[in-house]
Amino acid sequence: MNIIKYILIFIVTATLGVFIGKYGIAAVQSISAAYQIEKGDYSEFGVSANSPVKIYITDWCPFCKKTTSLLDKLEINYIQVDIEKDPIALKEFEALKGKGLPVILISDGLIRGFNQAAIEKQLEKIQLL
Repeated sequence: MNIIKYILIFIVTATLGVFIGKYGIAAVQSISAAYQIEKGDYSEFGVSANSPVKIYITDWCPFCKKTTSLLDKLEINYIQVDIEKDPIALKEFEALKGKGLPVILISDGLIRGFNQAAIEKQLEKIQLL
């Protein structure tokens, strides 16, 4: 009888863990999305009304790939620059105080790292979603 009890406890705990892992992170990102967006004038980095999205990436960065996949799925046009292949992009990345990747510029917002909720919030703000 005790073994059945422990198996049920394990199943319930594992199910909760999967649920929290899948939906909990998205919920936290959604709640904190506004705080993940740094407001500023990024026009000097090539962001404009005609080209409102620019991302700084490298080939090996998995979160850069997630970002480009998301933007492609949403059918958002963007400028992509590789900081390891383009010295001007590296200087811009450094001027933006880039420490991690990707660095995403969307109109007047800067997002550090992949945060789907923040990206979508900023795209909605400029009416691209």
